[in-house]
Amino acid sequence: MERDRKLLVICKYASILLIVILILFYAGYLQPLKSFKALFRSAWLLIVVCGGLLYFIFTLVEFYYKRILEYNAYLKTFHNFQLEAVPTMTIEDLSVKTLDVLSKIFKGTTAIFIINDDELKKFVKNNEFIINSGSSQKKAVNKEKVYHVRTFYPGLLTDENKASIEDTIKKYGLNKFSTIAIVPFANDKNLIATGIVAFEKPAKDFFEYIKEPVEIFSKQVSSIFESAVLHQKITLASITDPLTGLYNKRYFQQRIKEEFSKAKRNHFPISVIISDFDNFKFYVDKYGHPLTDVLLAQFGAFVKKLLRESDIICRFGGDEFVYLLPFSDSLEAYRVGERIKNEVVSREFLLGDENRVYITMSFGIASYPEHGDTWEEVVKNADRALFISKEQGKNRITIYKAE
Repeated sequence: MERDRKLLVICKYASILLIVILILFYAGYLQPLKSFKALFRSAWLLIVVCGGLLYFIFTLVEFYYKRILEYNAYLKTFHNFQLEAVPTMTIEDLSVKTLDVLSKIFKGTTAIFIINDDELKKFVKNNEFIINSGSSQKKAVNKEKVYHVRTFYPGLLTDENKASIEDTIKKYGLNKFSTIAIVPFANDKNLIATGIVAFEKPAKDFFEYIKEPVEIFSKQVSSIFESAVLHQKITLASITDPLTGLYNKRYFQQRIKEEFSKAKRNHFPISVIISDFDNFKFYVDKYGHPLTDVLLAQFGAFVKKLLRESDIICRFGGDEFVYLLPFSDSLEAYRVGERIKNEVVSREFLLGDENRVYITMSFGIASYPEHGDTWEEVVKNADRALFISKEQGKNRITIYKAE
């Protein structure tokens, strides 16, 4: 494309030179035996008019050719985004990819992507993503520097959204740039996300020129994020126990293989805890399945708060739960089990309006590489340790010991 532009410039000046030569040749043909200086004096006005007109036409062609190239580059960027940004990607990856495209469209120095939709927030750890490709060439005289804000589809933003955007601009120091573009991404119901791009003063008609590409991109992003949320919900449902909200056995078997591969590759310990309620059958016989389901659901919500972010808890079935603790040896796992046991013992579970229940639990622990070289061995030995806890009086924690 750069080669074509250079060829256009060469054609422009070559054509002007050719026109000058042709005019002089024609003037010499009409007025023979005249000197070159005299010929030029008689034809200079025609040379200026024709040369200027030709220069103007070629400049205009060059300008619109450059515009077409830029527009095609935008469309290519959007096309690549559509090919690469699929609903099966994580929300974080989609957000970063969207932010990258925004930065390219506006040639922005700093770009921020904010997730506004509550459904999307459930699947991300961070609601804000930022790309900073450099600093402003002009230093701000003070923090109150006047900057121009251009908002696409301002009707999509509430006063609360606008106030939040203003806070973000100040938070990240975007007010030191001369221009800020705000691009909302929305569906029919509500605002999904907001893109904020800071850059130096663009061409006079830049925003009018960029309006249609941004509109295309905004609809693309909104549609892909809606599909991504649906995909995430389906995926989550397939690996989640509907009663307790914890992960299910299927997820545990998938995840433990991944974690053991990492542990072996990077030489770090990993522990498995298996627990169940003591005398669970008693509660089932006394309160029935509906109320014991309430007990399990309350336990699931409660125990999640007691674990570290890196720990994983899954419901194996019935009242049996398994915990996967990366980077933990058996003694560290024992401390985690002890914390859970102590908190559960002192916890009052309310079943219905009148039934107040206290429970106890038993735990079995096994670790890699201490108690097995494969995840199957470790899980099997943790189950054996749980059986020993039951045999020795329940309400206790046992670390597996090889016989």
